[in-house]
Order: sequence, then C-alpha cells, then structure tokens
Amino acid sequence: MINIKDLLNDKTLTKWSLFCIITVVLLFILYAIIRNLGHIFGTAGAVLSSLSSAFAPLFVGIIIAYLLSPAVESIDKKIMARAFFKMPEDPIKFERRKNLRFFISVIVTFILLLAAIFVILYAFTVLILGQFVFVGIQQMISGFIDHVIAYEAAIREWAAELPPDVVSEQINDIVNAVIYWFSNSFSPSSIVDVIVGIGGGIVNMVIGLIVSIYLLKDKQYFQNLCRKVSHVLLPQKANAVMRETLHEVNTVLSLFIRGALLDALIVAILTSIALSVVGLEFAVFVGCFAGIANIIPYFGPIIGMVPAFLIALFTDGLTQGIIVVIVMLVIQQIDGNIIYPKIVGSTTGLHPLAVLLAITAAGYYAGILGMIIAVPVTGVLKIFILKFARWLENRKSSKVQQIEEE
Repeated sequence: MINIKDLLNDKTLTKWSLFCIITVVLLFILYAIIRNLGHIFGTAGAVLSSLSSAFAPLFVGIIIAYLLSPAVESIDKKIMARAFFKMPEDPIKFERRKNLRFFISVIVTFILLLAAIFVILYAFTVLILGQFVFVGIQQMISGFIDHVIAYEAAIREWAAELPPDVVSEQINDIVNAVIYWFSNSFSPSSIVDVIVGIGGGIVNMVIGLIVSIYLLKDKQYFQNLCRKVSHVLLPQKANAVMRETLHEVNTVLSLFIRGALLDALIVAILTSIALSVVGLEFAVFVGCFAGIANIIPYFGPIIGMVPAFLIALFTDGLTQGIIVVIVMLVIQQIDGNIIYPKIVGSTTGLHPLAVLLAITAAGYYAGILGMIIAVPVTGVLKIFILKFARWLENRKSSKVQQIEEE
C-alpha cells in the first residue's frame, strides 16, 4: 500500500503536482480575464479617466513648465544676469541671489505669457464681436447668439440665391445639415454648457499655472530628487541608459515643439497678412487657425483652408473663395519648401510614410489632438524601439562571444 508520507517526500512528484496546480490556476485566471475583457477595459478606462481628471492641474503644470523652461533660462541668462543682478562673491549669498534671480525670471516669463494671451483673446473678441465692452455674461451670450443667427441667415440667403438647376438634393442636404449644426451647437443651452466647461478648464489652467511656477522655481531641486530616486531604484548601468534615453527624448521633443510653434507663428502671420490683402473677413482669426492647423503635417494645411474658403464663399461668393484657396496654397508651398525644412527639418528622424501612418491612426483614435501629437510621440517611440533593438543586439553578441570563449 502506498504511504502518503512517502508521496509527500517524493520531490519529483511534489514538483510536478505544484506545476500542474499553478498551471490550472493561471489558465483559469487567463480564461476569466478573456471572458471579462470588455468589463476590465471599461473599468480601467474609467479609473484612468478619473485619475486624469483629478490630476489634470498637475499634468497641465508639468506641460507648461516644460514648454516655458527654455524661455525662463533665456530670460535669466540674457536679461536678468546682465542687466539687473550683480552677483556677490560670498558662496552663500551667491546661491541666494541666483535663486532670487531665477524666481524673478520665472515671474517675468509668466507675466509676458499672460499679457500675450490677454492681447490675443482681446484681439479675437474685437474681430468677432466688434469693440469689446464687458457688460455682463448674459449680454455677451446674447451678442454672440445674434452673430450666430446672422451667419445662419447668411447661409440660408446664399442657398436661396443659387439657381434651381444648381441646387441638387445633396447640396440641400448639406446646407440643411450646416444650419442644423448651427442651431444645435449655438443654442443658449449649448453655449451655457460650453461656458461651464470653459470655466472648469480655466480653473485647471490657473491651478496648473501655479503648479508650473513651483516646478520652474525649484527646477534644480526636482531634478536632483529624480536623480536620487533613479540611483536608488535602478542599477548603475540601467540608470545611465535611462538618463541617456531621457536626454534623447528631451532633445527630440524640444526641437520639434519649438520648431513647430515657430513655423506655426510664421504661417499665421503670413496667412493673416495675405488674407487681409485680398479682403477676407476675420483674416487674422483665420490666419491664426491656419497656423495652428499647420502643426499637423499633410492634413493641417487642408484643415486650415476649410474655414477660410467657407467664410469667403458665404460673404463674397465662389470667386473670392477660390482666390483665398489659391493664396493659402501659395503660402503653404513657401512654408513646405523653404520655411519648414529650415526651422523644423527632420528633428524626429521619421520616414514620411511613418509620419503619414502615425497621423492617420492618431486622427482616427484621438481626433485633432491626436494628429497634433502624433509626430513627436512617434519620434519618442522610435527612440525606445531603437534602444531596445540595440539592447537585444548587444545581448546576442555577448552570448555569442561567451560561447566562442567556452
């Protein structure tokens, strides 16, 4: 008769029994995961959405601090250090004076940023609503609705003036769809909802600005803290690889973001001037929109042309719309062949086909925002993929060398 004690002492049997039990448990867990995959993804998405909403001001602050860091450094070194601050020789006083100078540079940078935002918003308000006078939220909403109703009437008038043989059923459907969108999107309740959403966004932006001020003010402290944490958590070799990778990522992102923003500013200025010359209404507004849309490769210029063509079509007719499109095509050719290659160039090192596929996929899943961030995100992914490929290659070569030595 088989003794249970002998069976327990049999190491081979115990090992295979544990292996079978663990395998069954893992298969059961895998089956449960696959069966409830939709629920798991829904719960994970809800949790991530909740966390992103809760920590939105922090994310906004990190992004603002990253974008403004070069400007703060430039103001600190080129203006504050040369014009306003004489550094003492005592090391302690020197460090205090340096921190004070950097903090003042941060404040000056934010004052300039807020002034620029105020000027831009005021200019857009004047362009759209005329002379801006704050008389209350209700009066402003009423004025905006009046302008929307006026444009809706202009669309109806334009459609009514078309010859009967030109107005087909498809054109009528398009016009009716545009009017329906105007009526629903710019109704009083929709505008109030938009204002409430904008209010929440403004609160997050204000808190994010405060967070970014702290991040920039204590930039050196946070950098040292990150270095200490990486030294504690990672081995020396892995820490060196991580720092090298982050440096490459920062180089790609900073060069692309600065170049793309400068190129967008130039395109916005050129487009605004050209559209003003041809007499398009809201030329500056359309030019700024075209500059922002120009950040998206390939599709951006087309997106920027759509509102310009529609405004020209509804206000001055088809001929003016064609002239506006031709003007913007000329500007895009100048930008694509002269300005963009010199300012942005190939900072990400991506093949044009990879850029096109990345923009298409990101636009499908994340809309306009996805198309804007598709290129830099793909450039960062390329860095990680190349690092991983080099790691595999080095590991393979080390194994081969070890086998040859044996």
